[in-house]
Amino acid sequence: MSFIPYAISIILILFLFFYLFWRMKPKKNLTRDVQILTYHKINDDFDWGITRQRVNQFERGIKFLCDQGYRTVSLEEDLKPAKASDQKVVITFDDGYEDVYSNAFPILQKYGFTAFVFVITGFVGKYNSWDYNLGRRRKRHLSWKQIKEMSKYGFGFGSHTVNHPDLTKIDPLSGGVEYELRKSKEVLEDKLGNEVVFLSYPFGRYNQFVQEEAKRLGYKRAYALCSKNTEDGFQPFAQNRWGIYLFDSPLTLKIKLDRGRLFWIEDLKGRIINRFASGTSILKGSPDYSILEQ
Repeated sequence: MSFIPYAISIILILFLFFYLFWRMKPKKNLTRDVQILTYHKINDDFDWGITRQRVNQFERGIKFLCDQGYRTVSLEEDLKPAKASDQKVVITFDDGYEDVYSNAFPILQKYGFTAFVFVITGFVGKYNSWDYNLGRRRKRHLSWKQIKEMSKYGFGFGSHTVNHPDLTKIDPLSGGVEYELRKSKEVLEDKLGNEVVFLSYPFGRYNQFVQEEAKRLGYKRAYALCSKNTEDGFQPFAQNRWGIYLFDSPLTLKIKLDRGRLFWIEDLKGRIINRFASGTSILKGSPDYSILEQ
């Protein structure tokens, strides 16, 4: 059997890999004093997606952070200057699934950690019908009762919009972006009794219009995944975070935090995952904002 087809296949795979790296890599790695990690689901249930972590896997990562001398801080504290020597990390959760309360919350308390949860306000206490779920495996989101209980223990909460659409796909003239950002902020402030100033973009996607709307509506910071933020163009409404997924371990967690020689692999991996995850917005589409309360 000829070796040539295999050689050509390997060459094409390598070409694709380096092409993706060239296309997706940021111009520079923004050096932060405080690293921000992002999780989604924490459970042992079978899932076609890779944005979850198993419960024991999550605890190994948290124990690693604790053993390395890291302590968690709030996003409010991240606004303040920090010493480079400080071992600080912000743990965030996007979507606000119920397993954050049932599985992640006890583990974080065990190690003296807190976290910040970005909530999809239109799905509080409901199943995630906004997502494209293969096999119709639905997951429930946090209830207001659970959210309020966690807030008593130092957990923070911010907006992840009302319906989790790709904000960049919404017609700017429809008022949909304003609705998603304003309504979610108002609901959270009404339920929690405090000002909400932090936003996480669904699918980590944003553009200049979305950033300007977030600023206009009273947010202080907005967070993405694998953002375009660079040292020569710091953008408070495009803050970067590192996603932690099913195949991550304490080793890859260390690489993300230390930014060592292998960091580019983790960065590329995160960008590829983020591109695939945003496919949900293509399959599900955006809500009809002509029938929503403006």
